[in-house]
Amino acid sequence: MIIKWLLVPAIIAAVYLSLRARASLRGQARRKIVAILTVVLGAVSVIFPSTLQVLAEAVGVTRGTDLLLYVLALVIIYLVGSASVRFREQEARLVLLARAQALAEAEVRYRTQGVGSSGTVAAA
Repeated sequence: MIIKWLLVPAIIAAVYLSLRARASLRGQARRKIVAILTVVLGAVSVIFPSTLQVLAEAVGVTRGTDLLLYVLALVIIYLVGSASVRFREQEARLVLLARAQALAEAEVRYRTQGVGSSGTVAAA
């Protein structure tokens, strides 16, 4: 069955691509292309269901619905991986922002309290 040889590398590629960093323009373009292809192929499979059956038979799957299930599983794997990476990146940015805010507030407090002649903060 050809589908076995197609699905295993596709799963590996979906996991690899979904776990890469999202900051690059290439990553953003890839996400948009995947989204557009998913919509177009979904629309084609609804409008022309026989096309899905022909594709399924060409790759060695019994029914077109099974092929659709395999493809949707790949899309879900990609989306879950992408969401987890995006969440981790946002969490890291939030930590950096919180640190910068804390340092800025500490500097403001330090400057408003004044510094004594011995270099220590004057008691308020």
